[in-house]
Amino acid sequence: MASSPQDRPPIPVVLVGITRHTALSTSSIVVGTPYHAVAALDLTESPPAYHFSSQNLGVVLHTLYPRPRAVITGTGVSEEVMAAVGEAWKEYSEGVLEKEGLKGEWVALSEWYADENKPPPPGLDKELIRRLDEAFK
Repeated sequence: MASSPQDRPPIPVVLVGITRHTALSTSSIVVGTPYHAVAALDLTESPPAYHFSSQNLGVVLHTLYPRPRAVITGTGVSEEVMAAVGEAWKEYSEGVLEKEGLKGEWVALSEWYADENKPPPPGLDKELIRRLDEAFK
């Protein structure tokens, strides 16, 4: 008998945003969906040693259990940070998820809408869930 989506455990996701507040606001988008925010990294609000870095993201990805299956980066994340996320995500997804037979996804919201000076447009929440659903269903 096949399990229903409600019977499956939520898919853990890690959030990366300019501020912790912004990253955590993204977590409200996944409430009531098959996804669950398990960590949030920021570039400005945490103490400097805990700001986003590819090394800090790598620690989060490699140590959380259940294993994170997705990373979501916000609309105001710079190209430099995106490159660092890409390095850490590639290493983790190829070195861990693929070896364990798990699917993973990086959703870069700035590829859909990038303007750190304005709030995201209506519909960003639906686009995020659509992209995750496309990857995991």
